[in-house]
Amino acid sequence: MKKIDKKPIIILIILILFQTLLYLLSKTLQTNPHLLGNVIDEKIPFINIFIIPYASWYILLFLIPYLFYKTDKNVFTKYILCFLLTIIICNIIFIIYPTIVVRPIIQNTNIINVFVNIAYKIDTPALNCFPSIHCAVCMMWLLYSLENKNLNKKYKISIVIISILIMLSTLFIKQHVFIDLISGDILVLLIYLFLKNKVKTVNKFKKMLSI
Repeated sequence: MKKIDKKPIIILIILILFQTLLYLLSKTLQTNPHLLGNVIDEKIPFINIFIIPYASWYILLFLIPYLFYKTDKNVFTKYILCFLLTIIICNIIFIIYPTIVVRPIIQNTNIINVFVNIAYKIDTPALNCFPSIHCAVCMMWLLYSLENKNLNKKYKISIVIISILIMLSTLFIKQHVFIDLISGDILVLLIYLFLKNKVKTVNKFKKMLSI
């Protein structure tokens, strides 16, 4: 059995704790939230089974970046940088333009619905939705897995598929509206392109992380 490297795990834990602190801070500073949604959202059905890919996001927050670390430390470094920039920008937007999602009332008629209501309860009220960090991180996984030349093709395909499923899950379990998904993806794409040729910056950050 291969030894688990603790360094990337520690970096990821610190990163997620930082995001959590920013998120809590943005909630205390925001004013009246705006309700987003349009005709597209009204036509998207509620599909409870999508709680499974949605919930898997929390585990994959560690597994996919760890895979980047083990296969290409430059990709891992860029991912960490992209994550940092994304959550900082997202939380600034949350403060300036807070939003809220009105979710359906789901009866606990089966175990899947129970899990959906647990997710709702954890994230109540459903504030800070635009852009979707859930979708933004999935876009990072997708882009950096495709960029990673050392990553096995099977892993790349798997990461792309699960990333897309998680993005869709935010809509199908009514945690986000369509504009949340699109804005999160566009934001990450812009940051990804910005960092793509920032070799010196990436190398300095990599040295700072001692990886």
